[in-house]
Amino acid sequence: MCTFSEALIEKGELRGEAKGTIKGILQGKADSVLQLVKNHIATNIEQAMDMLSVEPSSREDIMKILEKKA
Repeated sequence: MCTFSEALIEKGELRGEAKGTIKGILQGKADSVLQLVKNHIATNIEQAMDMLSVEPSSREDIMKILEKKA
């Protein structure tokens, strides 16, 4: 039988895994954007995100990641 505290811990672990997965996906997209610009395939970050079909809701997060790399 599962206790209430065990259920809360499991829920927290699942939430943490989901956040980690999302962060990893965004990091991968940011790396791809950077490579497109570095390799002169895209002239700017916006164009690179357009080429990768990055959703508008993700663009701000990707920009934050790229700013940390600069």
